[in-house]
Amino acid sequence: EEKLERFLQRAHRADGKGAGPIKPLDGSAIVLNDPAQQIQILLNGANNGAMPSWKALSDTEIAAVITYSKNSWSNKTGKLVQPAEIVAARK
Repeated sequence: EEKLERFLQRAHRADGKGAGPIKPLDGSAIVLNDPAQQIQILLNGANNGAMPSWKALSDTEIAAVITYSKNSWSNKTGKLVQPAEIVAARK
């Protein structure tokens, strides 16, 4: 999980604010709300490739990344995304 968190911080900056075409995660409505849209973004990519698809990651890894983003920086949702949610979204 630490490796995924470091990658996420490198891409979206340590403060979660993003830069250029890399969208911020800190305070993002997509991150703060229902995880369905965020799951789809991780599975399919977004923003004309600025956000690549992470569908090669396991369901557990994707759930961990989303949970991390929902509970880091100023995001304090308390939401724990479960691997089963990723499994359902892949169908």
